[in-house]
Amino acid sequence: MKDVVKADVSALRKNLSGVKITAMCDIDNPPYGKQGAAEVFAPQKGADKKQVAILDSGVKHMCEILKRDFGIDLSNLPGGGAAGAFGAGLSGFFGAELKMGIETVLDAVGFDDMLQDTDLVITGEGKIDSQSLRGKVVIGVSRRAAEKGVPVVAVVGGADGDMTSAYAEGVTAVFPINRMPEDFSVSKHFAERNLSATAEDLFRLIKGLDNYLQKIDKSIRKC
Repeated sequence: MKDVVKADVSALRKNLSGVKITAMCDIDNPPYGKQGAAEVFAPQKGADKKQVAILDSGVKHMCEILKRDFGIDLSNLPGGGAAGAFGAGLSGFFGAELKMGIETVLDAVGFDDMLQDTDLVITGEGKIDSQSLRGKVVIGVSRRAAEKGVPVVAVVGGADGDMTSAYAEGVTAVFPINRMPEDFSVSKHFAERNLSATAEDLFRLIKGLDNYLQKIDKSIRKC
């Protein structure tokens, strides 16, 4: 993106005349800057500081080109940083309206109705941290579940920082899948195995608690 010198979408706009495009985003981060796509999410995907700087400058440059050629300021667009700043591209090039995706999806699948006969919700995230509170799946699901009094377990690739805020939003417990203190470059090759092992541990815990509660119930009935 740093090499782009001009943007022309006249033919595209003509073909899309009368078409309304809505893009669902899972976060509300802007395209670039300290809270932008590269700074926040690229390190999660393995980018180092030098690569992050290159990616961020590329997105910023593209936004400046769009502002110059189209008169559109995307610098602080909520959701513009979604999917590697694809949100900004959809808005700038296609004139798309950005909406929080998780709320739209949960409504579309009738999630609230599903919770009526649900005892436990298990959800997941590649990494749960402060950014997960900005509209990602785990928090969107836990907020809805909390309204119905249904506990939520998040099985995640990694948990960074204090989980207090996540718990306050309805998350009951967080289970990271990594078995050893390994660098991502190592652990990424064992994600499937680690996920399966953590899921087994989780259900062993649930089964153990269920058996224990049944014993207590029998003891109470005898009394």
